[in-house]
Amino acid sequence: MKLSDHRQALANNTAAYTYEIEHNIDRLVSTLIPHLRTSGVKLSRKKHRDVLANIIAMFFDAQEKTPIFHVEGTELPLCWNSPRDWDKNYIKYEWGHLRSKNQNPTLLPGIENFALYSARCNKHIQSSMNIEELMIYGGILAQRVSNVLTKRRILFASKIWRDEIEKLK
Repeated sequence: MKLSDHRQALANNTAAYTYEIEHNIDRLVSTLIPHLRTSGVKLSRKKHRDVLANIIAMFFDAQEKTPIFHVEGTELPLCWNSPRDWDKNYIKYEWGHLRSKNQNPTLLPGIENFALYSARCNKHIQSSMNIEELMIYGGILAQRVSNVLTKRRILFASKIWRDEIEKLK
């Protein structure tokens, strides 16, 4: 399948951005756990599945139910999957670091350093940069990043977030 075909399939699917959250949340929980373990958080999928699913849903809401760098205004989506997943008509989310683990090797990535990315967003847009560095591009991308980071700050200050995080301890 060609990239243009994959992007057209995404554009034609009204559930392209929400499908995986609604139908494959267990995969996202399973892929988040190893990231969190590297920062010293001891988790089990069986014990923490529901809490992590709630946290993922909160991340997704803060991202306006789209990949972190999703912007409107083009005929075809600017977020897409890696070539091995071009057969899917939905975004297969992956975890990305807001503060790059490559630029910050001593940083232990806590849960608040993660976000839901499309493969293109993670590997081609951010590509080991810290999220703040993307702001220099300006325009619609900088506006999107600013909006999402603001919503995340509000989320992280909320009681519901603190309550869910406490359940991970």
